[in-house]
Amino acid sequence: MQKLLKRTAQVQKQAARRSRTRSRINASDQRRLLIGQHKQVNQARKELLYSARQALREDWQLGPLAPRRDVGDNAKTYGTVPIRVVQAVDNPLGKWKKWGIRVGDRVCVTGDTERDRGRIGVVGEVTEKAESCKVRGINRVNVPTPEYMKVQGRTEPPVQTTEAPIHLSAVRLVTPLVDPNTGIKRDVIVNELTLTPTGQRYIANYISPDTGKPHYIPWPPKQKPEYKDNDVDTLRIDVEKFTWTPTLLRAPMPSGVIDELRNKYSKFRTRHEDTYIEMKESMDEERKRREQEMQWGGGTPKEMLTPVQELNRARNMERKGIDDQDKLTEEVLAGIGAMMVRKGKRLLPKEEKVEQATLQPPPPEPRMEAQTP
Repeated sequence: MQKLLKRTAQVQKQAARRSRTRSRINASDQRRLLIGQHKQVNQARKELLYSARQALREDWQLGPLAPRRDVGDNAKTYGTVPIRVVQAVDNPLGKWKKWGIRVGDRVCVTGDTERDRGRIGVVGEVTEKAESCKVRGINRVNVPTPEYMKVQGRTEPPVQTTEAPIHLSAVRLVTPLVDPNTGIKRDVIVNELTLTPTGQRYIANYISPDTGKPHYIPWPPKQKPEYKDNDVDTLRIDVEKFTWTPTLLRAPMPSGVIDELRNKYSKFRTRHEDTYIEMKESMDEERKRREQEMQWGGGTPKEMLTPVQELNRARNMERKGIDDQDKLTEEVLAGIGAMMVRKGKRLLPKEEKVEQATLQPPPPEPRMEAQTP
């Protein structure tokens, strides 16, 4: 069972590592795609601006002889802006600045490149990833009606008017403040807006004359969506009716549901049935028994021994005082103790003799006398 749990944990780590690698690859691909979209949008804007300037210069040079461009295929869509130029593209860097502007705020267009500079309007849509917003009634452009909106049987106008997105750096929040000199409340354009970690916003260089503290600007209230009732809608009394009461006496779902959600023998599964756990535990016990048999049988399991090897194994275990079940009985322990006592008495005199032999001086060497002939 421990091997199964170890394998499950290892598989989960491998799956998490593959998921992180896949997410990094997807993020890199998404960033590369956004960079390509930015290049396409910028190229389309440059081409549109170049063609407009070229037509304007040609009209100025030719004067009354200038050609008419609102004829032919462009008769109904002349002067429109392509949709891809109007659509906002996400920031490819993946880091978005918190500008502190939400839907419902009153803002003023302050960008130098915006044609509606100085106009004040209400924010109708904010795209945080693209760092842009749409202001109601400001920066309106004509776009050609897409083909998917031209439904058969309906007459759609060839040109539609919509608000083009404005970068959040080109707008400033407008809020009423009390003038500290005159005491009159009037609309003020906030150049620098500070956000707190708790999600509040205030003006850093303005102190309220009433409280003597920084003036916190409240967030605009969120508009509640309006829902229309239809005949096929479920009644509220049926939705709020209690049809099931949880209890600890039985499982919240049948046992077979888990097998349907995840395979019974999946390597990612952490919950198993009792029979499966018992089977794994019995396999572990059998493996331990085999290891013990290989340890006492000279490296060969009992099931693989020949009759002669089994006889030698039994004699070896009998000589060591261990039975077939690897258990030490009282009789075996008593025999081992008696054997240790007998061997101990034999060894003591030998040790004494060895000590005495080391203390006695070595015997003298025999002298060699010369023999006379």
